[in-house]
Amino acid sequence: MRLAILAASVAVLAGAAGAGGMLQVRGPGVLASNLTSGPGVGLYRIAPGGGLHPIVGLDLIPRAAAPTGAVAGFRAGDRDGKQGLILARGKSRDELPHSSSGVGCVAFSADGSLIAYVSGEPTLTHASSGIQYFRIEGTLWLADVAHPEQARAIETGAFATSECPLPSPSGRKFAYFVQKTPDAWQLHVYRDGGVSTVADEPGPVPSNHDRSFTWSPNGGTLAFIRGDDLFTRQGRVSQGVTKLLAPRSDARYARALDFSSDGRLLAVSFGDRTGIFRLKGGLVRVVFGHLREWSGSRGVLTEGVDTHFVPTLFRSPLRGPRRSIARHFKLPVVSDPAGAWFAYPKPERRQLVFRRADGSLLRTIQLNFMPAPLAATDRSGRLSLPAGSY
Repeated sequence: MRLAILAASVAVLAGAAGAGGMLQVRGPGVLASNLTSGPGVGLYRIAPGGGLHPIVGLDLIPRAAAPTGAVAGFRAGDRDGKQGLILARGKSRDELPHSSSGVGCVAFSADGSLIAYVSGEPTLTHASSGIQYFRIEGTLWLADVAHPEQARAIETGAFATSECPLPSPSGRKFAYFVQKTPDAWQLHVYRDGGVSTVADEPGPVPSNHDRSFTWSPNGGTLAFIRGDDLFTRQGRVSQGVTKLLAPRSDARYARALDFSSDGRLLAVSFGDRTGIFRLKGGLVRVVFGHLREWSGSRGVLTEGVDTHFVPTLFRSPLRGPRRSIARHFKLPVVSDPAGAWFAYPKPERRQLVFRRADGSLLRTIQLNFMPAPLAATDRSGRLSLPAGSY
């Protein structure tokens, strides 16, 4: 086993907070927080080869990062985000307008020039169908990172925290679900100052687990689940997806959706079943577990319980048997935007494990803190967010 040992001190991260300019996140690696540092957690880029690069200091609990090095998060000790959303750029710390009452969603555009956030406090909502989800009655705001004080309201309504705004991997556009009338949710896309409606969803919530929409790696295609079918903006990909993957009604809204790194395949989860579909149509296979991430374009990473009812991370190739990767697993998995590797933490050992797309071990990074991945990044600065959650 290849093992690299890295140490990061509070002094190093404190230096990052006071750096004269923003630290670029460009370069292959994982953006990860330090869960064992106390009130603040900071942010590092941990490279597959073993390099450790501080991005922001311990004065911040990061929630989103941009390729430019800008980071948005909460003040140290403010884990509930009730003291305002902070935009960190080098030495500067700016509180974003209208964020002091709570913020449930945060995202940067692909080029790092815009930041989107939903103001309002998330509350647990019980839908009439028995479905539970976290909901924000609030406003979607958009601000230029260069002028954060000039945030402008884009949309007001109800937002599900499971369906937060998702930036396209290219351009300055975001997709998100909003409920403006009691009988339907709408999938909207913000682009160049305008908002367009892509689809509506009449259910109690599009998804109460993870996003039910996703962008292709080049940002040119938006895929989404509507009713029982899988769509892109160009047309229907597959019919009867709900019947195939969610025969039990309690799993119908526990959704997740993501493209493979080459953009040719789509993985769709309902509860503990994941279907892999060709973008041009046709089912590849159905595997066990809820989608967490892609293994490049060669398989999917899912979470389910093993024979001892232990939460386990599995890798299922496009063909062949699944393999157990990690047990007692609950933290995020991230995948290289180019599909060369994926990474996940072993918190009890304070390690970050990198594996190639075929599942073979690339490197295990030994840290002196417990890492919590936020995103993966490549040499160009492209970011890849986790597709699914525990």
